[in-house]
Amino acid sequence: MRYKAKNVSTFVPLYATNLFLMKKKLVLFITGCFVFLLSSCLGSNEIDYELSKDCQILTFSLSSDSVPELKNVVFTIDQINGLIFNADSMPYGTELKDKVICTVNLATTVWGCQVIQEAIGDTISWNLQDSLDFSKPVQFINTLWDGETTKKYTAQLNIHQVVPDSMVWTVYSENIAGEAIKEEKTIVFGEEGSAFYYMYMQPVNASKGYLLYRSAVSDGRNWEPLSLTGLPADNLRLSQIDEYEGNLYVITTDGLLYRSANGTDWTLVEGAPSIKTLLGSIKVSDDFTGSGKQQSAMAAIVDQNGVATFARMDKSMEWKSGNTVSAGFPMSGFGNVSYNSMFRAYLMVVAGRTENNSLTNTVWGTSDGLVWANFTDEETETFSVREGVSVIQYDNRMFMVGGIDAAGKASSEIYMSQDYGVTWNLSDTLTVMPPEFKARGYASIYVDKDNYMYLFGGKETTSSNVLDQIWRGRINRLGFKD
Repeated sequence: MRYKAKNVSTFVPLYATNLFLMKKKLVLFITGCFVFLLSSCLGSNEIDYELSKDCQILTFSLSSDSVPELKNVVFTIDQINGLIFNADSMPYGTELKDKVICTVNLATTVWGCQVIQEAIGDTISWNLQDSLDFSKPVQFINTLWDGETTKKYTAQLNIHQVVPDSMVWTVYSENIAGEAIKEEKTIVFGEEGSAFYYMYMQPVNASKGYLLYRSAVSDGRNWEPLSLTGLPADNLRLSQIDEYEGNLYVITTDGLLYRSANGTDWTLVEGAPSIKTLLGSIKVSDDFTGSGKQQSAMAAIVDQNGVATFARMDKSMEWKSGNTVSAGFPMSGFGNVSYNSMFRAYLMVVAGRTENNSLTNTVWGTSDGLVWANFTDEETETFSVREGVSVIQYDNRMFMVGGIDAAGKASSEIYMSQDYGVTWNLSDTLTVMPPEFKARGYASIYVDKDNYMYLFGGKETTSSNVLDQIWRGRINRLGFKD
């Protein structure tokens, strides 16, 4: 009987181990037995067959005594593009001081592996045992049994190259209005996935009335002007625009309440009390409270027979009055934030001016809009008195940015609270605004789904024009992939 083999080379790698050769011989022996049996069954004297041309690296791992965590790193093998990498980068500061052990599982038809170490600048015929330098990418070149067919891989160990807890800020957009702006407030409005930034402006040129620009939250760089209807030409408290139960609300300096379902068309709310201050909304979701006993509310301060009184409006637009406003409670210039804690929703207001026009550094909170608690006292570690602070929940903490003090000096400081506003600490050198950032107060603030914090506008003094720009920042580790 005669056998004919196609494309079988006599290539023999110099660096193949005895064990490797034994495996190849065993494969050929089994293949020969199969061919013999098949030939006997078919009664043929000549058989054509081809060996596999699989050059793949099947598994890949690294380990090192000096970096114990390395053995737990999971590597992805991109067979199409010939890339090997760890999608989840190792922590910042990880250093490979020595070569590491590389363990690979090759396809059985691979007879040779050549390695190019970029860090060393050499090329070696690798025996699958010698340690390798992975401080820079390493290239693997697998050669098939035929001595000609090859497949290349580039392997790289990813290590975070930035300080995880540092916050990087940049100018995201500017010159949106293209003219001098006296007051500005930006608010996010719309359904999740199709939400928009609504930027309300009062130009220095009072004859223009109020202006509105809109941009998708997914964009923030391209803004379209929209027409406003139903609003008075002046006297809006722009800084107190808020969203509640799918509608936007704003008040005037003489206590009138306006409402909009789309952000552009506004109507006067009939039957509302005379409102001195809109404090913000308490946002409650059914799945959050579980019991469903807590109700959402729009919190306000109303004029009740000449007395400043806490009040709330529910989603049916019914009003209810509560306690008399305390002497030290801010009536204007405060920052506010809605948040959830311990299965309840809360509203917090921070700093601002009291009814007698004094600046304060107090923090107040409520879960119903009618009863408010003062979180601070004389022994509480806090910040200096100021107005126009921007407050947001971020990185499982409360962040307070900027503000303008009693001397009229704006701040670029960032304070953080880990106990929901009871105590505040000035942030360290990692989470600070950059030197080129102009200190400001009265900036609108927002955090998107990608953990970017945005600051819209702001003023260097209470009487200066608005800074027509948007800043964006993020703590580095909040952008790392899981």
